[in-house]
Parts: sequence; C-alpha cells; structure tokens
Amino acid sequence: MNLIPPGFIRLRFVTGSDAISAVIRFATGHWSSHVEAVMPDGTYIGAHADGGVLARPADYDATTWTHQLFVDLPCDDPPQFEKFLRGKIGTPYDPAAIRGFALRNNEHVPMHVICSALQVLALRSCGFFGVPIAQEAHLISPRDLILILSGRVLIVDPETRGAT
Repeated sequence: MNLIPPGFIRLRFVTGSDAISAVIRFATGHWSSHVEAVMPDGTYIGAHADGGVLARPADYDATTWTHQLFVDLPCDDPPQFEKFLRGKIGTPYDPAAIRGFALRNNEHVPMHVICSALQVLALRSCGFFGVPIAQEAHLISPRDLILILSGRVLIVDPETRGAT
C-alpha cells in the first residue's frame, strides 16, 4: 500500500469469509463488515471480536479477506487521529452492539466499542466532522460510515478476490 499523503488519514473497509462478517453483512445489507485505520507505520488499528481494540500488522488477514477498500480522508490533525486510536488499544469489543444491528435495537455496552464506532470517535477527535453526526457512534455500521464519508470524498468499488 502506498504511503499516506501528508494531511490525510486512511481507513480500510474490509470483509472476510468468517461467520461474524457474514452476520454483519446480513444485518447491514452491505459488503463491508469491518473498518480500521491504517497507521503511518503500516499497522492497522481497529476493534476486533477476538481481542478488542488492537494494532495489527497489515497482513494479519491476508488469507481471509474477500473485499477491501482504502479511503483517504483529508485531515487537519492526523497526529490527533493516531493518538486517539493508540489510546484506545485494549478497549473491549462490544458484541452486544453487533447483536443490536441484527435485532434492530440498541444493545451497546458502555466502555466497549465496535470497529465503526471507534473510527467515528477517532474522526471526531481530530476535527474531521465539522458538525455532530445525527447518530450515536455505536449505532453506526461500516456501511453507514461509508455513506457518511461519500459526502466528502469519492468512494470507489472495493477490491474483490475469492468468494463473494
């Protein structure tokens, strides 16, 4: 992957062939089931069902992803974005929020986070959003975040391989 341009941050939207990804795709009606931030050192920071908020090497899911999309976002304060995310490493995952997507209700557990909420909160922390989003972060899915971002930057089709 190319270096992140100065004054930008990069998000990676992705899905895989696992059962949790399938549930999230079904519940949200979208190809994307996960979103994480690409850090300047090449690691990915995201909230994962198997460990909460983690920094992982870029190739951690090299054999399991089926669709991925990188989105570069203009940002006035990329260091604050990174600082926020690194400060959240170790935060527990919120499987109840995912169940809430499937059941169409709010089951968020305070002090826990899902992938898309983590990225929304990080984007808020660096001033990316000029106004508050009309939804609580834990109710925003990867699909919702792509839709929100598409009002600011061009979103293209994901890279696809393997099973669809």
